[in-house]
Amino acid sequence: MSTSPSQPIAAGARVLVRDEEWVVQSVKPEASGGRAITVEGVSELVRDKRAIFLDALDEITVLAPEETALVPDTSSGYLNSRLFLESLSRRSPATDTKIHLGHKAAIDPVDYQLRPTARALKLLRPRFLMADGVGLGKTVEVGVLLSELMRRGRARRILVVAMKSILAQFQEELWGRFTIPLVRLDSVGIQRVQTQIPSTMNPFHYYDRVIVSVDTLKNDVKYRQYLEDCRWDVIVIDECQNVALRTKQGNRGSQRAQLAQLLARRTDSLILTSATPHDGSAESFASLVRLLEPTAIADENNFEKDEVAPYFQRKFKKDIAHELEQVFPEREMKTHPVATNPQEDAFLERLQEVSFKAIGKRRSGGMLFRTTLLKEFLSSSAACMSVIDNRLKHKDMRIDELEGDARANAEHDHAVLQELRHLAELAAKAGVTKYEKLLDRVRAILKGESQHDRVVIFSERIATLDFLAESLSHDLDLAYGDPKKENQIEIFNGSLNDQGQMGLVKSFGSEQSAIKILLASDAAAEGINLHYYCHHLIHFDLPWSLITLVQRNGRIDRFGQKHEPVIEYLMMQSGVEGVRADLRVLDRLTEKEEQVQKNLGDAAWLMGLFDEEKEEEKIAQAVEGEVSPEEALPDEPVEDEDHDWLVKFFDDHEEDAVERGDDSGVRLFASDLDYARAALATVVRSDEKVVQEKPQGLELRAPEDLLQRYQYLPQELTRGRSTFRLTDSRDEVKKSIEIARQQEGKWPEWELFWPLHPVCEWLDDRVLSHLGRHAAWTIQSPKVEHADALFFFQGVLSNKAGQSVWVDWFSVPFRDDKAGDPLDRAETLRQSGLVGGTGNPGSFEIPRVLNRLLPKAVDVARDHMGIIRRNRAEELSQPLREGLRDLHEWKRKRSQVVQNDLSEGLSPKGAIDGRKRAQADRMNQEIDRIFEERMNWIERLKTSDEPYLRLAAVFIHPSLVQGS
Repeated sequence: MSTSPSQPIAAGARVLVRDEEWVVQSVKPEASGGRAITVEGVSELVRDKRAIFLDALDEITVLAPEETALVPDTSSGYLNSRLFLESLSRRSPATDTKIHLGHKAAIDPVDYQLRPTARALKLLRPRFLMADGVGLGKTVEVGVLLSELMRRGRARRILVVAMKSILAQFQEELWGRFTIPLVRLDSVGIQRVQTQIPSTMNPFHYYDRVIVSVDTLKNDVKYRQYLEDCRWDVIVIDECQNVALRTKQGNRGSQRAQLAQLLARRTDSLILTSATPHDGSAESFASLVRLLEPTAIADENNFEKDEVAPYFQRKFKKDIAHELEQVFPEREMKTHPVATNPQEDAFLERLQEVSFKAIGKRRSGGMLFRTTLLKEFLSSSAACMSVIDNRLKHKDMRIDELEGDARANAEHDHAVLQELRHLAELAAKAGVTKYEKLLDRVRAILKGESQHDRVVIFSERIATLDFLAESLSHDLDLAYGDPKKENQIEIFNGSLNDQGQMGLVKSFGSEQSAIKILLASDAAAEGINLHYYCHHLIHFDLPWSLITLVQRNGRIDRFGQKHEPVIEYLMMQSGVEGVRADLRVLDRLTEKEEQVQKNLGDAAWLMGLFDEEKEEEKIAQAVEGEVSPEEALPDEPVEDEDHDWLVKFFDDHEEDAVERGDDSGVRLFASDLDYARAALATVVRSDEKVVQEKPQGLELRAPEDLLQRYQYLPQELTRGRSTFRLTDSRDEVKKSIEIARQQEGKWPEWELFWPLHPVCEWLDDRVLSHLGRHAAWTIQSPKVEHADALFFFQGVLSNKAGQSVWVDWFSVPFRDDKAGDPLDRAETLRQSGLVGGTGNPGSFEIPRVLNRLLPKAVDVARDHMGIIRRNRAEELSQPLREGLRDLHEWKRKRSQVVQNDLSEGLSPKGAIDGRKRAQADRMNQEIDRIFEERMNWIERLKTSDEPYLRLAAVFIHPSLVQGS
């Protein structure tokens, strides 16, 4: 049925344009007349492509259900009909808030990892902050939510933004466990893209699912422009604390914060993850909530928990201990006091006595330079000498260029530094006692029960890492820095490029890796997985920050660790009385880390500083004797009125119920693999011989059209091959993931075959196109009762944005040309003959009466969907009314905040400062912009008047054929 500008076209309707089939996403009137119809491709050539057609220029034909062609199904066991209905059901989006697929991924589902999805799906638009503690598996939480959004047709275009060190790790996790294919645009990936597409083409238009480094987007102007020209269905920002406003920066937005604000405006769904989602200030946390929902908070300095509670989850091990018994083994903590030797004590004693004249001031408001030298020496003599050498080169120490007191002060400090360097050098030559203890511990670990035992050793200082690498290589006879060998010692630090960082993480997580010892700076303390084949971690030196210490330990003490994590501290114990007292705070630091894990949860709460650098300064004050160790690291969290909001917002352990859906739809096969076997046998030419049975599942040699699809997917999925191994056993996939880790660079051999796998999506398309355009199978079924025919429909209610809000399967029965009351899905399938192995009577011609009854059946079906729409009207419109109410209230409150700020700027004569007025005008313009955008968005969520109807099948009693 061709349309004219006066005829209605509903969102969700199937249309033909330029001889291709599309589904209507939205319809908007044009100022010049006619309508702009946004569509998404359905037929093979245009599948998943989006386009906008003007009905004044293009002929747009609505595929009316009453014009459906009826085709006899003569296949054995009604296989054609079963496949068609199964595929159609798989393509039907879920419309409730239950979890249908995420818990069926290749994971060990734990309720706390499902709750963020359960809560996000209840929001008008799923935008959520996953703020669980270090090591609780936030990547799994992301995968569950993405899976559910894909199941709802709301995640066709996905952008993941992460740190460069974890791009490969994140990509592999989402593919291996959830079959979500992300094209990795790291430095190599970007070069590859540049050779595959025209230089003027936006790569974010070419690839629908991408993972990219936050620094690439932040620093590359071209990529920022690409982003501004794109919209995404879902954006994930991992470690989002890096894009939050930080109060220590005076609330100025960094480049990363500005990038996040841009991204938040370019997507419907937004997922943020962070184990440290604030810097202790309500304003910092509010900046993240505003990314999720700009209208959630009217006043960032004064907001209540109920304004933000729907948008985040924050749990710690202690909160969910009852759920973690099987997935988190208890860890073992070992502290090794190491007595200093005479040479080390000589340095420490002299350091206590010296004073500086030119460089004695606090460094950037932080610790005294003498304390800096102590901290470096506690790391290693090498680190201390490196700092001294750098200071001797400083402009303040250029004696020949100075005069007067400045020259005299520099000469004094120069002599002191030279003396200290000499003492540090003597200590290094005498042998570092802490290193000797480390050597003993590493030897014991590497001689453990498993030949694959390995260890992570953390140090803050690059010079220390270099010293450890050289020394351990020599004393353990392990290869390091030799391009001709497989190195057994490697260093991970922030100077490595993305390929270097990802390569080290990948290698260390492989069973057959040559790496025995990974020396890591604190660049490795955040985000990366080091636990796959390692459960030993040693702190050669301590970070003077509780937050960093917890992050370090979380690299091996995390979700998925199969062994008891063993965490060891090497603590230098000096014979110099004053130094021994100074270092007491470091002993307390390790004690409090253990307390945090068992009782507190959030490491930042204890000191109440919420910033690694501020914690370091506080520890330094304790070392310098300005505060006691108990003041620096109290037994209980600091009580501060500025931080009361933390307890009010985060100290809540209520657990939402997680509802799982059966995802049944019209399921006519026992398993996903049974469906695949039947589909491949039916829609792929028999002479292609593409399938081989294996004990674990199927081995599929991909036909040409499937390989063409893989050109737009990550090349890691094919790795130059055209054969895929598919299984619907989660255990088999998890086993395959483990096997893949045994070799560097290997991906899992067996892939989870479920509705989200690209091969399954390809099969669905093949099955649906096998019948032909706008047609329905007709089945003879002796089980049809009290009717001549059942017209089986799929009815969909959509909103004006083209999103399905309700799907119903039902049939319209006819007896003697009269329609009866619609039958539900279960009753229809019972009478269909498709369940229970009913034999097909054979070939027949379509009775002419069916073509006469079809329009009547469509009328009854429309009436039925109209009743459903009216019955569901309140349920569907209630959230929108609440959203409108909240939006108006936000605008009122926000405008009042601006007015109050303006009033505070009055001069004694009642005049308003011009800059203050200009700022208020800008803020009011921003309020109006956000309000208008949200109003338009809520309007698009309203249910369309016209339902979408598709005739899925017709079931007829054999007597109707005999009488035709």
